[in-house]
Amino acid sequence: MFRKKPSELELRRELNTVSEELAKLNRELASQMILLASQTGETEPLTYAVKALKSSQKFYSMETAPRDSAEVQQALADTLLKIGRAEKDQNALHHAIEAYRHAITLASVLGDNQMRRSLKRNYAIARTAMGENGTSSSVINVA
Repeated sequence: MFRKKPSELELRRELNTVSEELAKLNRELASQMILLASQTGETEPLTYAVKALKSSQKFYSMETAPRDSAEVQQALADTLLKIGRAEKDQNALHHAIEAYRHAITLASVLGDNQMRRSLKRNYAIARTAMGENGTSSSVINVA
């Protein structure tokens, strides 16, 4: 009939569990928004993806989930590059370059040379599309 009042420790554990579940849902939302942007060519879903990723950083940061973070950054960069090239959108290309830089760093930390090479190739394409000097020496110096 009477419920025992939960202790502060129990409440903190429950809050932590709920926060972790919310972070997982935000990561999934971000993935779906990136996919939607990739399929439609619209940039608005990417805004939602970035917001969702930021809200999940406590549980899915570069330190706690580097592989996941690298893959999300790569998907975000690839989508921004696709949109930037198709729409001649300099802002999308600029953000693609930033996302590739971040993903290249993560791939380096992971020691994933194949991912790093692929990212650097697309990074160079993004720089060229934006009209920057995409020489091999500037690409090699990233991460």
